[in-house]
Amino acid sequence: MSLGYRQETQLHLIEIGLRRSDRHLGAMFSIFGRLYPARDIPPWEQVPRESSSRDRLHRAAAWSAAALISTAAALIALLAAVAVATAGWRTRGAYRYARTYPPRPGSGARQGR
Repeated sequence: MSLGYRQETQLHLIEIGLRRSDRHLGAMFSIFGRLYPARDIPPWEQVPRESSSRDRLHRAAAWSAAALISTAAALIALLAAVAVATAGWRTRGAYRYARTYPPRPGSGARQGR
């Protein structure tokens, strides 16, 4: 596992402080380091990897695309609802103001006078 410069420095300072304060604990750490020099740290003890700027850029792009798609879907649903609601008004109003013509002469229809 590779650590950053600051983390390495902090770990080194902690190690020096422990060796000075408790010599027995420092000796146990050094023995442990000699016994298992090439062992990997178990996954549950590893420090999670920091996200790079590239990962953050991908996450931001994905979030923006999802927000744009959901906004477009909401607008389409709203416009469809408005179209359905106003379609009923137009058909009802069209018959109310429809012009009625008198029947043609000779068609057999009675004129209501």
